[in-house]
Amino acid sequence: MTDWSSLPELSSLKTGPHLREPAYDAIVVPEEAPAVRYVADDRAIKAYCYAVDCHDPWYFGPTERFGPRLAPSAMVLKELMWLYQTQYDRSRVRGFHQHEDAIFHAPVPAGTELILTGRNTEKFTKRGKGYFRHVSEARGRDGRLYVSQVNTEIIERSRPGVPDDPDTRQGQRPTVGWDAGAIVSDRPSPVPQAGMRLDEGHIMVDRAQSAVFSGLGDGFVNLHTDLGVAAEMGFPDLVVQGLVSVCWLSEALTRWAGPAWLSGGGLSATFLKPMLAGRGAVVRTMVASASKEGAVTLETAFVGQDGDTHAVAFSSFGNAS
Repeated sequence: MTDWSSLPELSSLKTGPHLREPAYDAIVVPEEAPAVRYVADDRAIKAYCYAVDCHDPWYFGPTERFGPRLAPSAMVLKELMWLYQTQYDRSRVRGFHQHEDAIFHAPVPAGTELILTGRNTEKFTKRGKGYFRHVSEARGRDGRLYVSQVNTEIIERSRPGVPDDPDTRQGQRPTVGWDAGAIVSDRPSPVPQAGMRLDEGHIMVDRAQSAVFSGLGDGFVNLHTDLGVAAEMGFPDLVVQGLVSVCWLSEALTRWAGPAWLSGGGLSATFLKPMLAGRGAVVRTMVASASKEGAVTLETAFVGQDGDTHAVAFSSFGNAS
């Protein structure tokens, strides 16, 4: 049985002299991140909802649809994605989140104490860039699994002359079709049909939201919170963290599918082009498949004002493969 009282709080490991340089050669593989406690409390929920522009009532009190107040499962995912940064200095990161795989196993009650565990599993060079992969999960005191994820990071943007290594986890195809004339599915009941679409959405994150989402309150200085760092990396404005798109999509699917999304929903997202603060993106989601038993798969593209695709995501729930 885990001795919760001996575990450090997540916030206590986010800064300090124990943090190492987040460079490709310094990343240790395999390496376990120390288990930490994290509470999905009122303060965290309100900050997350502000950053993601989410005002759903189930995050602020009990509702008929979900019962007792919930914490956003994607908020927990955000903390898991950063878990490796309890060992590596987040303010010195000059790379990008490249791919995210996530599963939401059960709704997270607000105020739940969670134990977060994770490990670096591999690193590799691909197209002249250095990548590494981190696997993590969040469980309750009773051992119940709430959220699990695998994130792939570009930790070094240039490794000239270094040959490619095998990538053991090839992502799905990076393009998503869109039919503006397709029938809109308002909810997954009655069962939608392949080729239907969800209502077109729109995401726009300003500088303040980007900074809150990416840790300005914890003192983190990075391309998501500091204009100087963004300029150093060649961007004219703050870069919105790729995971914001994943969180936005998770909230949209929570509204659309209800408890079914939070009890087994999963997604695989690839980040293709950074999105800048204050620049919006249109969110286009198509139903790829649906069974009469309730298994649904969807494809989503985040398309910027210039027509370029910032991210794509492939989602499923209801035991869809």
